[in-house]
Amino acid sequence: FGQFLNFESNCSEINQKAMLLRSALRVRLPNRLLGGTKPAYLRCQATPSSSSEAGPSKPNIKELASNARVRVADEEVSDYEPKINSILDWFGELQQVDISSVPPSMHGTQQSTTLRADEPVMCANREDLLAMAPASEKQMFRVPKTATGADEEPAAAPSSSSSSNGSDSQPSSSSGGSSSSGSSSAGPSDAGPSEAAQLEALQVMDFRVGKIVSCERHPEADSLYVEQIDVGESEPRTIVSGLVKYVPIEQMQDRMVVVLANLKPRNMRKIKSFGMVMAASNEEHTVVEPIAPPAGAVPGERIFFADTEQQPAAVPNAVEKKKLWEIAAPGMRTDAQGVAGWKGKAMQTSAGPVTAPSLADARIA
Repeated sequence: FGQFLNFESNCSEINQKAMLLRSALRVRLPNRLLGGTKPAYLRCQATPSSSSEAGPSKPNIKELASNARVRVADEEVSDYEPKINSILDWFGELQQVDISSVPPSMHGTQQSTTLRADEPVMCANREDLLAMAPASEKQMFRVPKTATGADEEPAAAPSSSSSSNGSDSQPSSSSGGSSSSGSSSAGPSDAGPSEAAQLEALQVMDFRVGKIVSCERHPEADSLYVEQIDVGESEPRTIVSGLVKYVPIEQMQDRMVVVLANLKPRNMRKIKSFGMVMAASNEEHTVVEPIAPPAGAVPGERIFFADTEQQPAAVPNAVEKKKLWEIAAPGMRTDAQGVAGWKGKAMQTSAGPVTAPSLADARIA
């Protein structure tokens, strides 16, 4: 499953493959799962034929894709077919396993079970719910081990009522119940990363002045642009941005922008994107505007923040592994004059500050 779905790809690709696989399983397995006659495919798998007999029929990937309402190219068919067949073979063999005589190792009704009792608790709001969780991350709960029903580290129980929705806490934090001084490497406390940790993350982000040298619509996504952006390297970078609904393509051509250049490349509907165009937006996300370097800024120059000491840019793998951008991003906003910055520290180029002319006091991402 992992090799086929490739969990490092983007969500759209994973969803497309999952729908295709689901269609294959529904076509080949339903009768057997319902206790009826086995489909021909499984009959062949359960009773291997002699070398002189025809082998089991294999699914038609194009037909399955049509049933699942997904589009696949010819090269994808040749890539997907052996993987889907392997998964179906495994399911075919799995259906023949007789487990009727195997006693369960654990059952919820046994007196010796170590599962916690199902006792619902009502919470007045989301903050109270998050505070009850042994650990949470970006508004998601870390699930405890089901083998014991216990968390890895009992000391990680809620320590305060001011749990942050963006917590990156680890069950085995070295400092236990300290308020907000956890470092980004050891795992911040429930209050989130300290301001010092946020500043450290910001200082190693590689913001650069960029110039869009070409822009076109993504061939497979109506909401995406594919841009070639000069960021001072030997050749322009390919960057995919979701700005179609907000900026006409004519206004994207030759536009000066700010690029976050040390993010790990991501596949965006089969096109790899090597960075992110920074943009300001209102709270409703109905107005979005790329933040703009001033006239005279040079493509490729690294942007700095006022009153901060710039550090060498972190490599993309470190940015992703340590979640450096997620730590620094909440402080990014424009001020009342539309100047972009981080917690009041203006983004600066050699020619002056970066701005969002039509969006004051707006978040930046």
